[in-house]
This record gives sequence, structure tokens and C-alpha cells, in this order.
Amino acid sequence: MTLPERLDSSAAFALKSEIEQAVKNTGGGQVALDASGVTYLGGLCLQVLLASRCPLVAPSEPVVEAYGLFGVSAYLTEPLASLKE
Repeated sequence: MTLPERLDSSAAFALKSEIEQAVKNTGGGQVALDASGVTYLGGLCLQVLLASRCPLVAPSEPVVEAYGLFGVSAYLTEPLASLKE
């Protein structure tokens, strides 16, 4: 699934719904999220991405920066579904 360019607070609800629908369409399987075109990632959408437990593919520099700013960079280097909470 390709993520939109701007993931700010107003996009959080739609992002959550789109990810849930993509997971449902795969029969509950894992969905890779293409973050290569993301130019802005806010805190609420970052939380949605983390909660989805879907791996990010080709995160853009703004995505890498946002994960670092929020102290969750480790989630970029391995699939989220395999991490224990």
C-alpha cells in the first residue's frame, strides 16, 4: 500500500481505515506500507503506523527523521509484526 505524501493529524483517521481495509483485503495478512513518497509525518499518523504493525518499505527522509524525533527509529529496521510489546 502506498502512503500519501502528507500524513498529518487530519489524515490519521483515513490512514487507519485504509490500512485496516488493506489488511482485510489480504485476508488478515501483512501489508507492506510504501513510505517512499511521504513528505510529512506527524505524531498521530506515526502512532497509527506503529499500531498497524505493518512494515514500512523505502521510508523517505522525513519518515526516518520523524521516527528518530519520536525515539522509535528501531521500528524502521525490522518488521513491526515481529517485535514484542
